[in-house]
Amino acid sequence: MKGIHLNKLHRYVGITLAPFLIIQTLSGLFLKFGLFRRGGHAAEGGAVSATGFFDPILVKAHFGQGFVNDIYHIILGLAIAWMAVSGWILFLRIRRVQRRTSRPAGSGGGK
Repeated sequence: MKGIHLNKLHRYVGITLAPFLIIQTLSGLFLKFGLFRRGGHAAEGGAVSATGFFDPILVKAHFGQGFVNDIYHIILGLAIAWMAVSGWILFLRIRRVQRRTSRPAGSGGGK
């Protein structure tokens, strides 16, 4: 796959993934730190307790029960891993090009 195609794919997957990642992050933070809660903790003894007004919504958005939500979390995790790997590949390509262009004119590169 050429660099320009990987760059575009990385960009579009990132733009598509961002809202879902933001939902997961914010719902987890709100459940953990209780910004919309009236008391209690998000997890007590391994079980999720919904005590605040928004907690049932946040629990459903963050944990989601059922097969569809399990698939959603697996896809989200794989997409994040793919973004990390493709980002690393893009970084190495850019670094390789920068090293080639930053050589002094008379060095010859050892060939």
